[in-house]
Amino acid sequence: MRSMILFFILPAIALVALGCDESFSPKQEFEEQYVLQCFISVYGSGVNPATVTAVLARTYDVNGVDPTINTNDPGIAGAEISVVVNQKLYYLQGAQRVSPDTSRYRNRQWIYTKTVPAVVGDAAVSLTARLPNGKTLSARTTIPGGRNFTSNYDFVGGLYPRVNPQPGKPNWTISWDNYSDVDVHLFVPRLTIAYTKLVQGVEIPGRVTVPSQYVSSPGGTIAIYPSLSTQKQCSFDFAALDSAMAQISAGDSDKIKFGVHSAKLEVIEYDLALSKYFSSINGSLDQFSIRTDESVYSNVGGGIGILGSSMTHWWEFPFDERYVRLYGYRYR
Repeated sequence: MRSMILFFILPAIALVALGCDESFSPKQEFEEQYVLQCFISVYGSGVNPATVTAVLARTYDVNGVDPTINTNDPGIAGAEISVVVNQKLYYLQGAQRVSPDTSRYRNRQWIYTKTVPAVVGDAAVSLTARLPNGKTLSARTTIPGGRNFTSNYDFVGGLYPRVNPQPGKPNWTISWDNYSDVDVHLFVPRLTIAYTKLVQGVEIPGRVTVPSQYVSSPGGTIAIYPSLSTQKQCSFDFAALDSAMAQISAGDSDKIKFGVHSAKLEVIEYDLALSKYFSSINGSLDQFSIRTDESVYSNVGGGIGILGSSMTHWWEFPFDERYVRLYGYRYR
């Protein structure tokens, strides 16, 4: 990245800094490397299946400095990839999916995938990839463990923002701290409301996402949603929850067609490897540091890339029936 940035700056300063030195090149000498990206996704902190998806590729060179002119897919097929999860061995199967870049490469991308039937939090994972040319890549990580949620409000009869608001607590705050934590992980929280709409006798499911708050701007009101951070809590204005409830039937006067029961908080937790990886490409893990010129984090031996895992924790909050009926909805 430094070479490319320097390339665009140089024309303006070439006469001053370099004179007529024609030996300068913005490209480094090409060295072929193998790249592995493998992500393990687990939904729920109990004993649950995990989805494992891996992509293998090789670095490539081009004439000139524009990498987008390459039209040869760098993906690698025919490799043998295995993962060991808590001392149990699983082989990934080769498959194809729609390519994320159809502008340069073919419409299908070669991937390796497997569903591991039973995974628990804190499970140790190791991966070995044997390429067709005999090259071997390896990596290790640990799946995040379980977490306990706490709320600053105790909704005894169900979620009802308008009942007994507490002085000094205008927001609903949900925490998932674990005081035994040693590593710094990244979290992505999302609060949604599931509903159904009765259409010709059939209940059609739907879902709306609840913003943290609404803020005023010169262009109007903007919804702000929770984002990727190291914080182990998130807060929601009760007014934002009210607005999300109203949005379910926006533009439809027949409110009784809509059925609502609960809200659901999902928190995706990235393991240490993925947290470091996203930090290296998006910024530092803390809010006070500025990333200047870090290299992209890699935990792959024999090549570059990432083996990372995520755990989606969730907590369901049934609504108080009175709150649902305030909007004219059915309580399901």
